[in-house]
Amino acid sequence: MGRVPQSSIIVVGNEILRGFTVDTNSNWLAGRLFQCGYPVRTITTIGDVDADIVSAIQDDVQRPELSRIFVCGGLGPTPDDRTYVALGRALEQRLVYRRDVGAQMQNLMFIRNLAARRGTAELNAGNRRMATLPEGAILVRNGAGMAPGLAFELEQDRYLFALPGVPHELRAVYDDIEVRYLGGGQADVVRELHYRLAPESMFHDVMRDLEREYPDVSLGSYPQTETRELILRASGPNPEQVEAVISAIRERVTQYAPIG
Repeated sequence: MGRVPQSSIIVVGNEILRGFTVDTNSNWLAGRLFQCGYPVRTITTIGDVDADIVSAIQDDVQRPELSRIFVCGGLGPTPDDRTYVALGRALEQRLVYRRDVGAQMQNLMFIRNLAARRGTAELNAGNRRMATLPEGAILVRNGAGMAPGLAFELEQDRYLFALPGVPHELRAVYDDIEVRYLGGGQADVVRELHYRLAPESMFHDVMRDLEREYPDVSLGSYPQTETRELILRASGPNPEQVEAVISAIRERVTQYAPIG
């Protein structure tokens, strides 16, 4: 459809691919980005494999239509957390230890009484791993955890972000990103028609024709098996075109009347 700006999400984690964890992050993040006017073009899920993470990042960076790229997961303190290292390789930036990040971690350990339980405020190898970051990274505050979120300016008004995979941490980091980096977008207009006991096939021809007539409007059908309703949803940047599509469906499909 050629709309800009658009986003992508790269999800990192063997736990997602092997079915141990349900990926709620992508669903939540896609919804927020749509509301901000940065709709998600692609979602890619990969495991904890260095080469795969690097390749996924480079693939999205090479797509200029993706103005905001979000890499989620793999920022923790254990060897299977590989995203910081992969970002350095993908962006050709050396890794450097950030003393300011280390100091923030130590402060958090005192605040959360972790230093007392450990018997020391010294950073261990895992902590230092989380403070060793690509040199071009801009820190994004993680008010809910230790692993910092990161932002990278790829070119003018084009950014890549790294977010923690823990859902409440991801959301905390994203809130800061939304304020700082997601201004200026315009959310699509969304309109729906709800039908009761209407088969999807009845709408095939009219939907096909409307896709041709209004290429900038996304039109889809979504059966609701529990309620036995059919939802037709139109969305796009132009309110008049979206309304025209909804009106055309009402006028061209007369065998069924929308409810509500």
